[in-house]
Amino acid sequence: MAIPAGSSGRVYKTKLIRFRGSDRRIVLQEFDGPCSLVAILNQLLLRGKLDLDPKKDVFSQEELLSLLEQRLNDLIRDITNGTAGYNPNRLQNIWDAKKKLPSVATGIDVNIKFSSIEGFEFTPELEIFDALAIPLYHGCTVDPKDRNITKVIGSKKYNELLSESVGMTTQKRNLVKEFMEASLTTYGRSRLRNDIKDGELCVLFHDRHFSTMFKYKGEVYLLASLEAFQDEPGYWKELGKVKEGDMYVSRNFEEHKMGYHGSTNSAAPAGSDTNSDYQLAISLQQQEYEQPQPQRNNVQQQSIGASRLNSGPQFR
Repeated sequence: MAIPAGSSGRVYKTKLIRFRGSDRRIVLQEFDGPCSLVAILNQLLLRGKLDLDPKKDVFSQEELLSLLEQRLNDLIRDITNGTAGYNPNRLQNIWDAKKKLPSVATGIDVNIKFSSIEGFEFTPELEIFDALAIPLYHGCTVDPKDRNITKVIGSKKYNELLSESVGMTTQKRNLVKEFMEASLTTYGRSRLRNDIKDGELCVLFHDRHFSTMFKYKGEVYLLASLEAFQDEPGYWKELGKVKEGDMYVSRNFEEHKMGYHGSTNSAAPAGSDTNSDYQLAISLQQQEYEQPQPQRNNVQQQSIGASRLNSGPQFR
């Protein structure tokens, strides 16, 4: 496709999946692509709040941002003409979100609170989720029964805890380090499974990454939106259960082994361009869930060139 003058040059492939009895096209992410943009778009596409041009299967970043802007404009119109009821505060929130819309393609500042799966410090960028009515969660929460870590963390947010850990005793520092490296705690995963309503589509912030998430029959699943999985019929993976030879689920949430074609070894999906791309995708998924966080950060820096990951909680 022709790239418009002045555009970023980044393009996004798409994939048709079956969801809740309907065919829905989702946006796929490159290894170095902005995960917040993809996660937001796919949540809206699966909810039926956005539609992609059926005559195209590749879109520029500017086209996708324009779609989000149009969605915000529609919400503004519905409020101002009385269709959605006049709410001046919500109207202002949507206008503010429009100003920050480009940030979903560059980096969103996130500072989590460890007391709740919904705990995030307010930032103007996060207002985009509220404006678009997209629930946002994380799974790095403190088990109130764990008195040791509860005493150390208290009501501190991620940035505060990171800063104050420097002056802590070695024992406390190690406790905080172990907790923060988990990214998804056992207690956090149980809260995600128990507190989110069945059938809810949302976005999960996990391990410095945004993913579209869906709860189905008591379990939570992440949308597999990497480009390397474009030709795979499996497109959801159960949260916290990603390992080598990943078991994903398909349209009816039946198990599907990604890249499994009669061999116990992972192979490139049928129709994919290269085996190496597919193997890299599998490798990145494994590293995301299995490696300690300092190593994960290094992997992300190498793969997406985002050196800012080690300097502050601004994530793509």
